[in-house]
Amino acid sequence: MLSAISKKIIKPFTPTPSTQRWHKLSLLDQTISHSYIPFVFFYPPNQVNGSKQLSNLLANSLSKTLSCYYPWAGTLKDNATIECDDNGAEFLEVQINSTMDKVANHPDPNVKDLTFPKGLAWGNSMDRPLTVAQLSHFDCGGIALSVCLTHKIGDACAALYFLRDWAALTRNTNTSPSPYFVGDTIFSSPMGDGPLVHPVTGTIADSTNDHCVQKRFHFSSTKISALKSSIAVQNATSSEVVNALLYKCAAFSTAAVNSGSFKRSQLIQLFDLRTSISPQLPPNSIGNLLTIFSSPIYHNEEELKLPKLVTDFRKSKNSLSTRNNVEENELATEMLDAYRTGKAPYHKRKCDVYVSSSICKFPIIQDLDFGFGKPIRASLAKGTYNKEVWLMRTSDGGIEALVHLNEEEMCVFEQDEHLLEFATPSAR
Repeated sequence: MLSAISKKIIKPFTPTPSTQRWHKLSLLDQTISHSYIPFVFFYPPNQVNGSKQLSNLLANSLSKTLSCYYPWAGTLKDNATIECDDNGAEFLEVQINSTMDKVANHPDPNVKDLTFPKGLAWGNSMDRPLTVAQLSHFDCGGIALSVCLTHKIGDACAALYFLRDWAALTRNTNTSPSPYFVGDTIFSSPMGDGPLVHPVTGTIADSTNDHCVQKRFHFSSTKISALKSSIAVQNATSSEVVNALLYKCAAFSTAAVNSGSFKRSQLIQLFDLRTSISPQLPPNSIGNLLTIFSSPIYHNEEELKLPKLVTDFRKSKNSLSTRNNVEENELATEMLDAYRTGKAPYHKRKCDVYVSSSICKFPIIQDLDFGFGKPIRASLAKGTYNKEVWLMRTSDGGIEALVHLNEEEMCVFEQDEHLLEFATPSAR
């Protein structure tokens, strides 16, 4: 179904100055394994012309992008350091013997993942560059462009800044991106302990990840409005109400496969700190600039009423504004504890932990234009962690939820009547 066309190493257009040879990773960077954040964008045939010309155009603009985003063209020397040695990025070109629609909208995420470099999405690979892109051609003439960027250097927001500037340079070579690499200036290594010798995430075995499956659910803007009305919490956001419904249905699914016995659980949500750190960071800051906020631990199904969940989520999120999110960073605290004890993150909570990450505030997901129009679909590769949810905006103003549960729980979850009142599973 897939055949290789070419493989190139793309070097930065201009050499990285010797003064920028070493990029020091922050404490949060150090806790993260060398896994790849994998985005893919699908463009229909009526927007794309000339495969050879397109390949060269993207390779040339990627070279110029790497000159600005030079750590992503470097080499991971140890868990705390990137050598900005202009090692370059890998650029693959492949042919997929199928139409674009069949791959992009297939209910099995493993089919969509053909558009990613094999075995790389969310994976760890010490023998591959820190940036790997793949241009996939379909029989219909459409294309998919996927990019895998190491999580060691930046979070999803940072990856989207990279993609935004790559697209801008493809449209106009005179564009001048100006990313600001935070490095270890904000979250430095622990005093006395020095840099972490190894990461936390991706190295600690977690048996709950076995048989994890991903399913996609679409919430249209109309259904989100109806969900907000049914919850009736003043000024509830789309992410709040969608997270509340997904978490409640997931927790109920776990109880159903546990002989009806409710398991204590809570929802943890990731939070972007770029506008919440004082003094405020430049708008194009690159790094893992995150913290978390957590719901209470819920002990029974009666506590999982949607209005209560939305209210609890908001109260926890608002509490971030009352603390110093550098010195009192809950994510850093959890990861350091896991590093020092050798146990899984969040182990002290002694409950099921669901994690939600939203990139709904980034319109670039649906607007990424390399000069041949906006994508008809954007997505992430299938994840590896159980009880994890990702939220993305869709082109119709709705939200797509990528939900990860084990097989038994997913079988119950995807048939939940309350969920299906507001969400449409993929390929239905």
